[in-house]
Amino acid sequence: MMSTMQQRLPKSRRVPEAVAGKRVTERGIEIIKTIARYRFLLARDIVRLVGGNEDVTHRHLQQLYHQDLIGRFTLPEPTHRGEFIYFLDNASGLRQLADASKLDVENIPWDEIRQNREKYSQKESHSVGRFLFIQHELMISALHADLETAGKNDPSTELERWVQGPTLWSSVIDKQRKPLPHRPDAFFTLRFPNAPEGQQRSNFFYEADRNTCNLTRIRQKLEAHLLFFMQGKHTERYGIRKVRAVLIQTISNQRAEQMRAVARALADAMPLANHLFWFTECDEQPAYARRWRTGGDNRVKSLRD
Repeated sequence: MMSTMQQRLPKSRRVPEAVAGKRVTERGIEIIKTIARYRFLLARDIVRLVGGNEDVTHRHLQQLYHQDLIGRFTLPEPTHRGEFIYFLDNASGLRQLADASKLDVENIPWDEIRQNREKYSQKESHSVGRFLFIQHELMISALHADLETAGKNDPSTELERWVQGPTLWSSVIDKQRKPLPHRPDAFFTLRFPNAPEGQQRSNFFYEADRNTCNLTRIRQKLEAHLLFFMQGKHTERYGIRKVRAVLIQTISNQRAEQMRAVARALADAMPLANHLFWFTECDEQPAYARRWRTGGDNRVKSLRD
C-alpha cells in the first residue's frame, strides 16, 4: 500500500493531515531560505539552486506546501496547467519553524510574506495585472538563478552581490530640473578571483523588459540611467567607482533591436549611451554566453568581458 506522501494529493488545496508528524529537514530549511532570497521561483529553479536529488527536492516541496510553510500557484498556459511557482505566505508558521530550527529570521522578508497569501491566492493570481507582474518577477529570478548556479559550477566567476526591488529606487534631476525616477530591477556584482588586483569586480544594473511600455517610456528609463551615472549617484548610493553596464533583457530580438535604436538616438546628446546599455532577448543560453549587444556596435559581449 502506498504511503500518504506517495499518493496523489490535491495540487491547489492543502491537506495538512497528509504530512502530520513529518519534520522539516535541512533540505526543507534550504528550500525555504532559497525562496525567501528570490521571492518567486519556478520549481525547476528551486531544484537547481538547492541541488541534490531532484525527486527528493520535489517531495520536500510537496511536504512544505501541505504543511502550510510555502505557497504555490500556477499561471495559465494555452493548453495545460503551468509549472508551479513557489513563494512564502505564512509568517506565523515560519516564525514557529524558526523557533525550532536553524531558519535565519533576519533574512526573511516578513512584511512581504504577510501580504502574499491574500495577493497570490490561486483565484487572485489569474488577474491580468498580476499575471504580468509575476512573469516579470520570474524573469528577474531566472537571471539571478543562472548567475548563482553558474558560479557554483565555475569558480572563476562568482555572484558576490545581488539586490533587487524597491530598496534600489531613487530619482535623478533631468535637464528641465524635474525629478525622473530611477528604478532598476536589480543591481549585482560579479567577482573574478583569478583576475589581477583592481580588476576583480564588475558591477551591473539589470532591467527585465516584457514589452509592456512604449518606446517613449523606454527612452525615459535609459535617460534616467545615464543621468544617474553622470550625476555620480552610483558612488553615492553604492560606494562603487563605475558600472560595467546596464543590462536590458527582453522577450524578442525585435524588441531588443528597437531599444538598441533608442540607445543610439540618445547617444547623439550623451555618447555614453552607445556603450552603457547591453541588450539581449530571453533564451536558454548559459549565463556567461556571448549574447549581449550595445547600441554602438554589433559585437556580441559576455558578462565576463
